[in-house]
Amino acid sequence: MNEIKISLSGAELYFAPQETDNQITAVLTRMDGNLAELSIPAQIDHDGTYIPVSGIGRKALMGNRRLQKLLLPESLQKIDDWALAGCRRLKEVVMPRTALGKGVFQDCDGLRKIYLSDGESEDAAALLSEVARHDIVYLMDLSAVGSAEWLRQWDAWLLRFLDQSDQEGYSGQVPCGEEDYGTSDVGSYESGRRREKAERCLLRLMYQEGLDADLKKRLADYIGGHTKGSADGEEAWQMLLKKHPEEKEWYQAFADHGGLTEQNRDALLADIPEEYAEMKAFFINRGQAEKKTEDFFSKLAL
Repeated sequence: MNEIKISLSGAELYFAPQETDNQITAVLTRMDGNLAELSIPAQIDHDGTYIPVSGIGRKALMGNRRLQKLLLPESLQKIDDWALAGCRRLKEVVMPRTALGKGVFQDCDGLRKIYLSDGESEDAAALLSEVARHDIVYLMDLSAVGSAEWLRQWDAWLLRFLDQSDQEGYSGQVPCGEEDYGTSDVGSYESGRRREKAERCLLRLMYQEGLDADLKKRLADYIGGHTKGSADGEEAWQMLLKKHPEEKEWYQAFADHGGLTEQNRDALLADIPEEYAEMKAFFINRGQAEKKTEDFFSKLAL
């Protein structure tokens, strides 16, 4: 069957018709052009007959440099291997509870939310995006996402990561060299692992649905134990400054869970570059508010 082209404003979508069980459906195979927001239609015209869009093909949108939001139709039955891998600016996906191939969201570094179109919480959307980026297969069963058991498994995955040595995986990467993994220095590797641990801890503290009180304390202790001025390293602060300096929900959570203290406030402010004026203003205002609260209770104690 001939390829079908659908023209959009600024892009063309190409679909491959396929016949299964005497039904003709269409699979998206590629896109020419760059759209910041893309909505895949639920059906397309095929020789005068509308047929459902049933899939996103292997590597169909891989490496797209502009795509930030993707809306997928309810007709979708499968997203194939690496279909969206390397879409580094992709932030949000709305999709049905469909089947997923390997590495669909691999290297989607900016991905923040995957909303399931039949409804799931904001917390589950954020937590799903994290396991999707890392292709944690057993947490990618979309039929289970958002359930109490799925949240329990997500937390167990996080705990296993926290309990791993910061050198975990280092020996296998050294022969590959600096060009593949960023560093061959063990100290830098360990620091990178702590930044990743801090980021995952902070994410879970931001989205607390089903979070056990004991685990919550442990995650906050990790943030407080790796903030500016900490003897065990400053990776939580370094992570925030490098990866989320323009995302208020991230630096607010950092301040809420032990990252900002009276002792390190001035040092934090000194680290923040001038281009992140909103972040700096937040920490200044937060410090002033806390000081007023402290003064109020001090007067009550007199």
